[in-house]
Amino acid sequence: MISVSDFQTARLVATPLDLSHLDELCVLHKDAEVSKYLGGVRDEAATRAYITDNIAHWDEFGFGTWALRDKAGVFAGRCALRHITINDVDEVEIGYTFAREFWGQGLATEVSRAVLDIGFGTLKLPNIIAFAYAEHRASRHVMEKLGFQFEYEGEIIGAWCALYRLVR
Repeated sequence: MISVSDFQTARLVATPLDLSHLDELCVLHKDAEVSKYLGGVRDEAATRAYITDNIAHWDEFGFGTWALRDKAGVFAGRCALRHITINDVDEVEIGYTFAREFWGQGLATEVSRAVLDIGFGTLKLPNIIAFAYAEHRASRHVMEKLGFQFEYEGEIIGAWCALYRLVR
């Protein structure tokens, strides 16, 4: 199994998400504006379970969710490359969430390019999906800018979402 751990972009440092990130991730998950398109605010127990699930994903697949910090060391958010089952199909999705003070700076595009390089270059994945709430224009714009092709709108993880795919 190929394992991918730390990486950097021009403005971000990514490390595998683990329980040392619990406090910072709780702050992110408790922000109603940030969590609006993530299924709602999560309490500490839900955030701990989220981290534990992501650690298990790392253990099984050698990749998963990364914590993101800016070059000054400030927690900026998280990004992911992870398996998810949609309509009974195992897919690999890319995702990103940033604290509000990091919105509108192009960081989602920047980190997603690096994650796509890992997915297609290092891991040789045949395709990667991305999805967002259908009305979440900012996230959809990032996907389109990265070259993802729109496939459909429908219910995904209990919400009406737009699903995109990028083929290697």
